[in-house]
Amino acid sequence: MNGMRYETAKTIVLTVLVLTSILFTWGLWTYHPKYDVIQNGEYVQNVSVSNAQVDPSMIVRPSQILIHKNAAHYGLIEETEINKLFKNMKKWTFDDFENVSSTVSKESFLSFIHGRGKIEIIYPDEIPMNIYQTIFQIDDRGLDSIGFDTIIIPVEKHSSLTVYFVSTERRKIYKATAKDVPFEEINQLYEHTEKLPRYFAYNVSETKTLFLPEKEMTMDRLQYYTDELDTDKFKEALFSDPSFVKKDILTFGEEYTDGSRLMDVDFLQKLLLYVNPAAKYTIGPSSEESASLIQKSIDFVNEHGGWTDMYHFVQWDREERKIVFRLFVNNHPVFNNYGMSEIVQIWGAAEINKYQRPLFRLEIPDRTSVPVQLQSGRQVIQQLEKIKGFKKELLTEVTLGYELVKDQEREKVVVLEPDWFYLYNGTWKKFSDDDSEEMRGGNAVGLE
Repeated sequence: MNGMRYETAKTIVLTVLVLTSILFTWGLWTYHPKYDVIQNGEYVQNVSVSNAQVDPSMIVRPSQILIHKNAAHYGLIEETEINKLFKNMKKWTFDDFENVSSTVSKESFLSFIHGRGKIEIIYPDEIPMNIYQTIFQIDDRGLDSIGFDTIIIPVEKHSSLTVYFVSTERRKIYKATAKDVPFEEINQLYEHTEKLPRYFAYNVSETKTLFLPEKEMTMDRLQYYTDELDTDKFKEALFSDPSFVKKDILTFGEEYTDGSRLMDVDFLQKLLLYVNPAAKYTIGPSSEESASLIQKSIDFVNEHGGWTDMYHFVQWDREERKIVFRLFVNNHPVFNNYGMSEIVQIWGAAEINKYQRPLFRLEIPDRTSVPVQLQSGRQVIQQLEKIKGFKKELLTEVTLGYELVKDQEREKVVVLEPDWFYLYNGTWKKFSDDDSEEMRGGNAVGLE
């Protein structure tokens, strides 16, 4: 009986702690200072949380690479093979961009993108051309404000290659000439698809198709020892004059403020949240200015050595000026209910307005990884379609990934649980077999 009382009390305490953390974080995201605004936007330089300086090509990565051969589809998923393809593409020179959108009708749009004899490189969101110019050799200029989420490489044997840059949402297609292409490597990848996992096509709208693996998949359940990051270094990097910063000890964390800016440290979820209300943006951005946000966000984190793990760009909102980077492990995305696997930035006109990130890094992997058998893509789709209220046109993405959870027994250990995740109506959700018949779609994960 005493044991039951202890467990009940333990559950109540844990619930209160989690609710307190959520309410506290919400209050910080809506924080407004009670002091005079300090109009000093200069950050202290040469303060580094880590020694990592990351190139945009390591942050802006495809979410999927497909090879369409004959009537079949194959997925390129091994990191070594993906890196080999991109090492090849970085040798190419792209030039002579031309808008050919009008030559492809809405009815033939999907077959044009996913047709046989093509390699398809899919990014998680539209990427502005100025970012592609940091990844590939692009000679054509004046395209900075144009964005694309897909690159199509027809497998051809000519002295030059026509490559297509596509915006699937806006149905925009630009063709470009790629020179200095070593066709042998491209043809070798295309000809040896039998070793790659086979995928099937699932049409969700007239202009969008999802590709999922045919067979059941196996992923390891992983454990990592974590290393906490130095909050003092963030204080020195984010505040214009750290000597004016006041520190307060809270029940579940710490709070730093200089009278205008605020930095909160959440010990429960191991998160840092920095708010600079003076930088709030009020005027609608131009397309040229918006195109620079991803690069600004990468540079901002680089300035204080904040790329402490492998993070990939996954989403941006031009109106909210919000950029999201997600933790990746073994080339799979990591999700968490409280934002423990995301770096999120919201930008003002020239300065960062809000910045949330984990206050830990994955340090040492535990050797006790356990294989987990996961359903096939077809089984996942079948389960989703059985849920009452499910509308496939609201389904944007389906992917294998990990859920990051804290080990209840060991404070410095996190567990990465393999599962299926899907982006439905703008929110990432974890797939589960025991969903009710209504379209509640599992548990919402992440910050979006």
